[in-house]
Amino acid sequence: LSMVLVDYKGGAAFAPFAGLPHVAGIIDNLEDDAGLIERARASIAGEVVRRQRVLRDADNAPSITHYRELRTQRPDLAPLPHLLLVIDEFGELLTAEPEFIELLMTIGRIGRSIGVHLLLSSQRIEAGRLRGLDTYLSYRLGLRTFSEAESSIVLDKPDAFHLPAIPGFAYLKVDTSVYRRFRAGYV
Repeated sequence: LSMVLVDYKGGAAFAPFAGLPHVAGIIDNLEDDAGLIERARASIAGEVVRRQRVLRDADNAPSITHYRELRTQRPDLAPLPHLLLVIDEFGELLTAEPEFIELLMTIGRIGRSIGVHLLLSSQRIEAGRLRGLDTYLSYRLGLRTFSEAESSIVLDKPDAFHLPAIPGFAYLKVDTSVYRRFRAGYV
């Protein structure tokens, strides 16, 4: 597993992770540099295209799973780790750069097969902001929200608005099979 951490606002939220071996890159302070947003988008899009080419060149492997099976027979093939793309304040990123949604939609559609996964976080998300991306997000975490409407955008239920005003309480929704309230601890 490799990770790319994208922090729209900066503020060094991901700085403690910089030295970890599975962190492939940290992109932060996008808010202050429109050119950096475009470079970040181009880099991520380039990785998507590279992964598609690697699978195509490996006997048209239909997915990263098949590619890994093929590697057991062909050790000359390069490793292809899963990539977790973490974007903090993605709602504000989409406000500043609405075209970024197209890249996220592409990853939503084909990401699982090429081994790219999304973890998107935002303090506030407006209805309609996801423009269909939500259909590709198989899990959701909802912390306490400011309104029932905000909770409904994330969880399809108003429940997160009614969580106690104590840190750590949240809801986990996975597809339609899991819906659980939980309390996390700070580690």
